[in-house]
Amino acid sequence: MQIGTKFSVAIHILLSVEIFRETNKVTSDFIASSVNTNPVVIRKIMSLLRDAGIVEIAPGTGGIRLTRSPGDISLLDVYRATEPVKGEGLFKIHENPAAACPVGGNIAELLRGPLLSAQKAMETDLGLTSIGSLLENLKKIRKKNKLA
Repeated sequence: MQIGTKFSVAIHILLSVEIFRETNKVTSDFIASSVNTNPVVIRKIMSLLRDAGIVEIAPGTGGIRLTRSPGDISLLDVYRATEPVKGEGLFKIHENPAAACPVGGNIAELLRGPLLSAQKAMETDLGLTSIGSLLENLKKIRKKNKLA
């Protein structure tokens, strides 16, 4: 199982908003050229971010801006906006195993705890990283690559 690309594209959008906000009008077309995708894809993800209260989008070609400081937006915020977990959690357990089987009859109960623990650990880690810290790392990477 993989988390879809909406999550990483949403991070790309937020980083682009901050990196280019003073030099460019940051629109879906502008960001789409950086992501190398269709602007419609960007607009859909921008809408998810807007609905989560992470960005404001000006009508037409007005651009996008963050609603709060990059340091106050965690990857967990972005994850929840773009990859909402439905039902009981991130991991699905197969339905209708053979109840009479010693494994099938107990698999859901057996796995529920460890899988929920793994989900919580992932969410905790995502909560520790902010868009602001990624911006700082991006600056370091760009500086290092210019010297290399």
